[in-house]
Amino acid sequence: MKENLISRLRYLEKNEDITILMAAVTGSHSFGLSSVQSDYDVRFIYVHNDKRSYLSLSQPVEVIQVKEGVFDMEGWDLFKSSRLTLKSNPALFELFQSPIRLITHPDYFRKMTGLIADCYSKKALGHHYYRMMSDNLQQVTKTRGSERKELKIWVQVYRSYLTLEYIIQRGSLPPLSVWELLDSVSTDQGMKNRMTRIFKAKEMEECISNDEGENNVSLIVGKSLSIKNEITRLHQGKNMEMELNELIWAILEWGVMR
Repeated sequence: MKENLISRLRYLEKNEDITILMAAVTGSHSFGLSSVQSDYDVRFIYVHNDKRSYLSLSQPVEVIQVKEGVFDMEGWDLFKSSRLTLKSNPALFELFQSPIRLITHPDYFRKMTGLIADCYSKKALGHHYYRMMSDNLQQVTKTRGSERKELKIWVQVYRSYLTLEYIIQRGSLPPLSVWELLDSVSTDQGMKNRMTRIFKAKEMEECISNDEGENNVSLIVGKSLSIKNEITRLHQGKNMEMELNELIWAILEWGVMR
C-alpha cells in the first residue's frame, strides 16, 4: 500500500507541476488504531515548480485535495504550511510526527523537525487537544443508537486526554501512537484498562456498552479542571519566523534542497 500511495503522490506532482517536500500517512494509521475499514489519510507539503507564480498577481494554489475511495489526500503549499507552523498548528505537528512517511526531502525534513521540537508552543497544542477532548465529550450523549460513531468519539476523547497528560507530565512533544502514550503516561490502572478496551474495540470495529460510556464521561470530566489549569503553565514556544523565511528563500532561490 505504501508504494501505491507514493505512486499517487508522484502522479500528483507531474499533474500539478509541484514538488512534494514532505508527505506522510496521518489519522488512525499513524495512531496505531487502523482497522480494515480505515481510510488512508495522506497529508503533504509542496512547492510550485514555477517559482514565478509566487511573484504573480494571481497567487498559486495553496491547498490541493484529492479523494478517491479510501484515499483522502490533502496538501498545503510551502507558504501556507509555514504560516501554520508559526501558529504551532497541530495538523502540521502530526504530519511531521507520523511514523508512516512517504516522501521526505532530508534537509527540509531535518530543519522542520528541528524547528518544531525547539520552537513549537506546548501551550497552544495543549489548548487544541483540550478543546478536542471537551468537544468530543459533549458529542457522546448525541450519538446514542450509533455505536460505531460513539466508539470513534471515545477514541478521540482518550487520545486527546493521553496527549495532554504526556505534554503536562513530560513537558515534551508527544508521540502519535496511542499505545506508546498509554505506556508513557502515569494514570490509574482502572482508567488505562478502560482506554485499552476502547482502543482495541476500534481496531476490531466492535461495539461498546452505553454503561461503560457513561462511566467514562464522569472519569474524564473529573480530571478536566486540573488538566486545564496545568495547560496555563506549559511553555509558550519561540518565534521562528526568521528561520522559516530563510528556509523558504533557500528553496525558492536554489531549488528544492537535496
